[in-house]
Amino acid sequence: MPVAAPETSLPAINGGPEIVNPIPADNPIGAILLSKQHPLLLRSDFSRVSELVSQIYQNSQFQPIWFTANRSEKNLADLLSILNSAPSNALNPANYDVDRLKQLISGQNPDSSTVASYDVALTVSLVRYLHDLRQGQVEPRDVEYPVHIAPKPALDLAGLLKQHLASQTLTEVVGQFEPKTKQYQQLKQILTRLQQMGNQASSDEFKPGKMLRPGDKHPHIVYLRQRLRGMGLLGNNAATDSKIYDNDLVAAVIKVQQQQGLTADGVIGSSTAALFNQSSSEKIAQLALAMERARWIPDTTDGPMIVVNIPAFELWAFNSIDDPNPLNMKVVVGKSPSNQTPVLWEEMKYLEFMPYWNIPKTIYEKEILPKAANNEGYLASQDIELVRHQNSEEKGGGSYLRARQRPGKKNPLGRVKFVFPNTADVYLHDTPGHAAFNRPRRDLSHGCVRVSAPEQLAQFVLGDQAGWDKESIKQAMSAPKTRHVTLKRAVPVLFYYGTTFVDHQNQLRFYPDIYGQDEQLKKALNKIQATTNSSSNNQLVMSKSTVVGANP
Repeated sequence: MPVAAPETSLPAINGGPEIVNPIPADNPIGAILLSKQHPLLLRSDFSRVSELVSQIYQNSQFQPIWFTANRSEKNLADLLSILNSAPSNALNPANYDVDRLKQLISGQNPDSSTVASYDVALTVSLVRYLHDLRQGQVEPRDVEYPVHIAPKPALDLAGLLKQHLASQTLTEVVGQFEPKTKQYQQLKQILTRLQQMGNQASSDEFKPGKMLRPGDKHPHIVYLRQRLRGMGLLGNNAATDSKIYDNDLVAAVIKVQQQQGLTADGVIGSSTAALFNQSSSEKIAQLALAMERARWIPDTTDGPMIVVNIPAFELWAFNSIDDPNPLNMKVVVGKSPSNQTPVLWEEMKYLEFMPYWNIPKTIYEKEILPKAANNEGYLASQDIELVRHQNSEEKGGGSYLRARQRPGKKNPLGRVKFVFPNTADVYLHDTPGHAAFNRPRRDLSHGCVRVSAPEQLAQFVLGDQAGWDKESIKQAMSAPKTRHVTLKRAVPVLFYYGTTFVDHQNQLRFYPDIYGQDEQLKKALNKIQATTNSSSNNQLVMSKSTVVGANP
């Protein structure tokens, strides 16, 4: 049987203590663990989770945990129940061999070597599911777009599994691995409703068949009204049976057009009509991408938090997880495709009022130096100065000249920047050019995020810090000198890429895929599915003649 491409190595996310005892090669289970291959599974290579599976069998002295002398039928039934419930988390049971496991569990009196093979197959499938549920099916650090999020902290999967198998409470382990973030739970609730609804009947599809302008009359306007109300863009007091494309509808349609980067004129052509005509299956596919991304986000704790949704061009600042009135503002993000704002999770450590702009070398060489070469006074006219920077001993010592722009009206960072140290070297900041916030599509920066209401964001960040009220912040934002303010309490910052996103009013929003990251994620997920399908076809051919031994 062809062997699938090796899985990428798994970071320490669900692991327990390191393995101390070597895996015994002369033990049937140990032999399978050492090979990291299992021909009973559609994805035979289980190297990505092999360390976790080995930890589990170390706890059992490399003896079976499912097919024991006093095997628990409840534990086996619970295992199948867990894997069969994968669609509730937008995961595919076929990826966890649920049908094959049913056959193994119902098999008759297997010998000792076959028991070892069956037992490991069950364990690998469960571990894969719990890993995918907690961390995601796709390794975010392996995709082609910029992601700067560290793996979640380790959980002792081996210990938890031993505990729940002993108490026959296996289904309870799922809750410990399912993401706790509010965004994930909101997406899951909407997914459940859509799965229960099934595809909408074609009789209520919004297909006007012609261009609709404000004031036009059409029988399908009733369906448009239903869609907009479902999206939370139309009040319940609005008319329900009118067939006229009235002002309330026009205003709501314009908002959707703005979100999607279309011409916001309220005229409904084919592109706009398509936005209101998604089937439930299409929405479920979008939710699956959103839930995969939400699995990458660390579990949040209560307290202040800042979220930037990149394709929405918006920032939310929450005082708590359930803050009903978060601070909300427009933002400008990195330009597609060359200067994408990365997905990241960091902690804001400090603010700088009236900051210097340390000009990145690439920007200086490509944009500023050519202008300076043609104009001797250009650097001085832009308040740009060259300063000597001393390298640390870790970087080999020595020094070099770098360019920086002094604080002032010409400085692109404006009057304040909000800093959360990160490897991508991006941050939030003010800007002297506020006209850009009036554009419907705002991917215009070199990668940092410009905020439309910097004073309000500073008030949010410094809200519980003594000596910083609205007036003192305003003074600092107009002072002649730079002022560094360290936060007494760090504020988590999430840069998120959510083309399908649930807002704080629990409304599902759809945004344009400005960086093409949806397509990249689809390809990565489809690759997993293609491997499963390919292996399934191969196994169908072999299943009539192959006898499984202890050493796959």
